[in-house]
Amino acid sequence: MESSTLATQLQALLDAGGGEPMEGGRYLPLVTVESGARVGLDATATWILVPDNGDPPRRYAPEQAHTFYEVVETKRQEFDDTLEETAAAAGLPAEEILFSFPAVPIVRAVLARDFPYLTRLALVWIRTTELRELRAEILTISRNTDLPIAIRDLATHLIVPV
Repeated sequence: MESSTLATQLQALLDAGGGEPMEGGRYLPLVTVESGARVGLDATATWILVPDNGDPPRRYAPEQAHTFYEVVETKRQEFDDTLEETAAAAGLPAEEILFSFPAVPIVRAVLARDFPYLTRLALVWIRTTELRELRAEILTISRNTDLPIAIRDLATHLIVPV
């Protein structure tokens, strides 16, 4: 199924009163992360993060991937399972939605920030299937002497052969 079809389905769902209101329209919340922020999709099938503190919603864009850092604070399996369950409950293609989530760009952006706590969470959040794509960033973390040794060791264990 193409994302334009997904967007059509989302638009119909939201036009019928599904989802929740947000600044600038409606969105379908799919996962509530540890911070209380909600991650979902808007009517154009764009990922959105709605903070629980009243700040404006953040629409995902590659150059703003770091603003979705809160997702790595939730266990990956729990995040993915909730995403699929909520999408299926809304009558949407759960697998398409799961695979459309920009996990790798978000992890890459978090790793680039060099914050020890978030770096560790991002490393743990990576799926085995994503290791090769993130290899360069993981290598950089493993060699970064400004980070605690435990984080460098974790990164070293995640390095996959070329």
